[in-house]
Parts: sequence; C-alpha cells; structure tokens
Amino acid sequence: VISGRCQQCNTVSKGALPEEAPDGQMGPRLLSYVAVLSGLYHLSVRKIQRLLQDQYGTHFSIGLISEAQGRVSSMLTPTHQALHQHIKKASLVHVDETTHNRNGEEHTRWVWLLSSEDAVFQQVKYFRNKDAAKSILGEHTQAIVVSDQCPSYNWIEPERHQFCLAHVQRNLQQMADYSGKGLTASIGNRLVLLFKSVFRTQHRYEAGDVDEIMWRRRMQRLRRNIKRWLECGENVPASRYSGRCRHILKYEQGLWVFLNHPGTPLTNNEAERCLRGSVIMRKICYGTSSDRGEKFRSRILSVVETCKKRKLSPITVISTIIAGVVGKCDYPDVFGLTS
Repeated sequence: VISGRCQQCNTVSKGALPEEAPDGQMGPRLLSYVAVLSGLYHLSVRKIQRLLQDQYGTHFSIGLISEAQGRVSSMLTPTHQALHQHIKKASLVHVDETTHNRNGEEHTRWVWLLSSEDAVFQQVKYFRNKDAAKSILGEHTQAIVVSDQCPSYNWIEPERHQFCLAHVQRNLQQMADYSGKGLTASIGNRLVLLFKSVFRTQHRYEAGDVDEIMWRRRMQRLRRNIKRWLECGENVPASRYSGRCRHILKYEQGLWVFLNHPGTPLTNNEAERCLRGSVIMRKICYGTSSDRGEKFRSRILSVVETCKKRKLSPITVISTIIAGVVGKCDYPDVFGLTS
C-alpha cells in the first residue's frame, strides 16, 4: 500500500486495500493448504516450510506458519463445536482415547475422540478419567456407546455400553499364551475359540447366511458357554488372569448389547481408524507446545476425519470456511449441522 505527503499542501494520502484482500501474508487458499498439509498429510511445521519453499519458491518463517495454524484454528471453532453437539445427539457413538504429549511437560495428556455415522470430534484433555468422559459424551447421554475396557466409561448404563469384543479377545489371547500353560492356558484357549465363534456367527448373520432366529439361538448358546468358562477362569492359579476373568464377568452384560440393539458393531474399530491421524501426528510431529497447538490439532483433525466420512474434499471445506470468515460473510455451515 503506497502512502505519501504532498509537498505543497502537506496532505497525507494513503492507499487502501480492497475489501476482499486478506489480512497478513497468506490468503484463504494458502491458509487452507497449510492446514491440510498438517491435518491430512501429517507434515510438521518445518516440513511445511520446506515444501512451500520448494514448490512455490516462497519462504515463510516457522513462527508465521504456526500463527497461520492458530488463525485457522480460531476460524474452525464454530464448526468444531457444532460437530460435538451433533455427535452427542447420535443414537450410536464410538469413543476412544490416545496419549498426547505437551512439550516440556512430564504429565501425559489425552486426545479424546467421538465418532458417529457421519461426524468425528476430537479434543485434548488433561485427564483420562470418568469426569473427562462425562464432559465429552454428556453426562446424560442416551446413545449406545461402543468403547474399549477403559474404566472411565463404567458409569454408562450397562444396557447401553457395548464393549469392544476384539479388545476382550486380545486380552484372553494373552491368557491362552500363558507361559505356565496348564489350566490357565487351557481355559484361555477355550474362551478365545468361543469369541471367534461369536465373530463368525455375526459375520454369517450379516451376510444373510443364517436367519435371525438361528443367529439369536447360537448367540445365546455362546453366551452361556462364555459365562461358564469365565467362571472357571476365576479359579485359575495365575492371579492376573483370574482377576481378568472376574472383571469381564462383572461387566458381562456389556459384551452382548448388540443383541438388543440391531446395528451395534462388535468392535470399536471405527473409533480407532478415526484416531489414527492423531497417532501418526504424535509419532511424526511429536507433541504440541501450547494450548493453541492443541486446539489446532483437535479441530483440524475433527474436520478432516468428518470430511473422510462424508467423502468431501478437506481443502475445499476448509477453504469455504476461511473464505467466509475472511470475507466477513455469514459463517458457512459446510456440514449442514445447524440448518
């Protein structure tokens, strides 16, 4: 922008930017590109800096790229909040969590994830406990919740809390592989075979090879056998595995929620697939150094994973949001969550 002072009348004249001109060095499209390079392709800030220099011949400082991510994070706030409210109203919710490191801190934080049929929400929290689970799920949630065996979710009503059977089978496989062999390994092997039969029966039912009457009859028989062998497992010599059987028996109802709620999956694989981006970023980019970094990572991954579910282009969706905010237009409802 050119400015100057008239030598005759001493009047200062200064040019003005067009209304559509962006603030700062990056426009909406470049801001979106930087965000997607991090959220979708999991590049660190330094790698983004190098890519922009190699691809466009432009040099941006590390601080400027980090500031750009912070701006994008602020622009994504309404969409992030809308995704949370949308998922809390869903009838079926997958939930999972993974560790998150804050650079310079010894305390481990946690990335919490909620996933419904058409949306994903992520948020970094300080703890992995019951209060954190209630705050993200909603204390009075009426959804069917699918989770692993983390005790943070044990406050959910048993008839609405489906345990991931893949996690249960994996734990029982350790019992079957017990180095001491004997009764402990024998019961473990029997339980693993029974859970494999549960999966096989469910797959045949979903494929239409067995009808509902036969499916329910077989599942009830498997349920009785699993409960009987778990009761036997309570008395094995290895205290670690006897305690594991006792714990599964305590929440035995959570293994079979899918019988009363059609469409409920037997595993929590959906949440683990959606959480994979956070795990990759943790391994490639390590932790974050500020609240701004945590918010950016949570919000950009929520939007990117939701775009994957809806088969939308992340850069197009993010560009639409940023262009609307920069242009001071009505905030774009890109996912149709508030309309």
